[in-house]
Amino acid sequence: MKNDIDYDLYANLTLLGLENCAFKKGMKERAALEAMRKSYAVKALKQVSKDSDIYGRLKRAHFQRAMGEKTELTDSESDLLNKLEFDRSMNTDEIISSMSEILYEYFDFTPFGRKDNFFNKMIRNRKMIHFGEKNNRQHFAAPFLKRIDIGSAEYAGAIQPGGEDKKNKFVLHWLKYKEHQDDKEREYICDYFGISILPEPKTKSLEHILCGGNHKNCHLHFTRGEFAAGKEETLQQKAVLYQRKKNKEYYKENLARNNVSINKLTDKIKNTMLVNSESSRNRTVSGRLDSGRIWRNIYMDDLKVFNKNMEEDIGDITVDILLDASASQINRQETIAAQGYIIAESLTRCQIPVRVYSFCNMRNYMVVSLFRDYVEDRKNEGIFGYYAAGFNRDGLAVRTALHMMKSSTARHKILIVLSDGKPNDIIKIPDNTLNPACHDYENAAGVNDTAFEVRKGRQKGILILCVFTGKEEDLQSAKKIYGRSLVRIKSPEKFADMVGVLLQNELRNI
Repeated sequence: MKNDIDYDLYANLTLLGLENCAFKKGMKERAALEAMRKSYAVKALKQVSKDSDIYGRLKRAHFQRAMGEKTELTDSESDLLNKLEFDRSMNTDEIISSMSEILYEYFDFTPFGRKDNFFNKMIRNRKMIHFGEKNNRQHFAAPFLKRIDIGSAEYAGAIQPGGEDKKNKFVLHWLKYKEHQDDKEREYICDYFGISILPEPKTKSLEHILCGGNHKNCHLHFTRGEFAAGKEETLQQKAVLYQRKKNKEYYKENLARNNVSINKLTDKIKNTMLVNSESSRNRTVSGRLDSGRIWRNIYMDDLKVFNKNMEEDIGDITVDILLDASASQINRQETIAAQGYIIAESLTRCQIPVRVYSFCNMRNYMVVSLFRDYVEDRKNEGIFGYYAAGFNRDGLAVRTALHMMKSSTARHKILIVLSDGKPNDIIKIPDNTLNPACHDYENAAGVNDTAFEVRKGRQKGILILCVFTGKEEDLQSAKKIYGRSLVRIKSPEKFADMVGVLLQNELRNI
């Protein structure tokens, strides 16, 4: 079940069934169990209402039965709960088999290894609930739970004559469960990383565009690291604020070295832009007089008898800096924040618009933390808000960065990625019709996915560079992703020189 997007629901339902069976098995030998169960049942009934989601309604009814009370379930819900409350005589294999049948019959979930798995559930985030009529589908068009946007769903099934059909109510309660789970996840992410800077419809629209293919089970969260006002500060928020302070202190402790790096890098970028600028001589109404053209003014009233050298430089550029903020970077947080600041400050001094943001993955969310945007010339210190946590789904991060770069109207666009070259995320690559088995997002699978997104970006004319921040053992993976457009920094003193050479080589090709 763990490979399915609705694992939490299935696990909770399984625990309800196991509670019933375990109680009945132990009640004869342990007299105190009955009183303990009723005590817990009272607490459980206070937590869920009759208008709750599908899991809440089943949990409420289960413990109402334990208390000897009447339930308020529909026929379909009652039938499901009857099958779910496993009997004390069942062994492990029988429970597994029974739960598999329940999930298949009511949620169209087919456990891995079943012969019809490949055909029965090709698209995981679309579900049919048949309510015991899977062998008689011509009489009832099974309702589809169609995911319109990541994190929300709507009922798009057949409505029975008479409106509020009991089976339709079952579906709506299931949807309410999904909405509740999504809301809890999003609230957790906001408390951890900061509130969203985008309205929910916009975020869902971006998820619809970006979270497909290998990333179809992912969500997006865009933030500036600002926490909701009026809420009590959590331990996590304190940790984030403490890290911001450490990043600034580290930079100040090495201020002289950092200033030298900024000056060096700034000079290298300016010199490259100057050397590669093209001069063209244009005829104008002012400038240096061209004596050979004076006759045109006398006989043809042509005012353009002057020449002026016009510089056509490569300055029509925007640069995006993407920082890997996964937990693998925890021991390098201060260094990466300083490196990001040095690059951004150098580009700013060259009057090149810069946008800086980090990415990490927590649960099924990719969190993009924006530190400064193109027009925010004086906000480079926002980069010290860098904080590492969670996993890193590099392919989705590059895909998202390339999509964000569409907002730039510059002729030339550069993406600089500070990465350890080791994609790794807990959310698997989902199955599809060609590849029915899920794969972990790590090693070759993660590297290949990221390399594919990098190639797509380069095909669109975007220069993509990597500043490698990882270990020696991961260098080859980074090279597979970014090719020769990669530099490894072996010491802080060499940072400006190495990054400068990398940028010089790319700017010359513009």
